[in-house]
Amino acid sequence: MARSFNSWGALKKALQNEVRDALEETIDKSYQDAKQNVDNFYNSPEGRYKRTGQLAESVQQEISGSGDSLCGTISLDTSYVYNPSGRDTQTIYGYAEDNGLLGNGGFWEKTKSDVEKNIQESFSKRFS
Repeated sequence: MARSFNSWGALKKALQNEVRDALEETIDKSYQDAKQNVDNFYNSPEGRYKRTGQLAESVQQEISGSGDSLCGTISLDTSYVYNPSGRDTQTIYGYAEDNGLLGNGGFWEKTKSDVEKNIQESFSKRFS
C-alpha cells in the first residue's frame, strides 16, 4: 500500500521506524538461531567430562542507538570463568567452535550465515 508524506521529517521518521522494526526482527530471529545452533553443540556424547552448559547460556542479544544510528548484535558472553582450565573463556569457546572439544562445532559459522539470511528476509519485506 502506498503512503504519502507531507514533510521530509514524516518520511524520515517512517523510514527510521521501518528500519528499527526490521533490525529488531533480524536480531530476534538471529538470537533464536544462535541459541539453536549452540544447543546443537551438545547433541554429541559428553565423553569423560561433565559439561557445564555455560556455552548454551552465553548467547546474548542487544539493540542500541536510535534515529539514524542503530546497531544490533548477537554475541557470546565470555565473562564466565572455567576453573581450573587455565584458559580464558573466549579460547574455550573457540575450541568448541573448531571441534576441539567434545561437541558439534561450527555453531558460530552457522549463526553468521543465519544472520545474513535474516537480514535479507527482514529488510527485503519492508524495502523491496
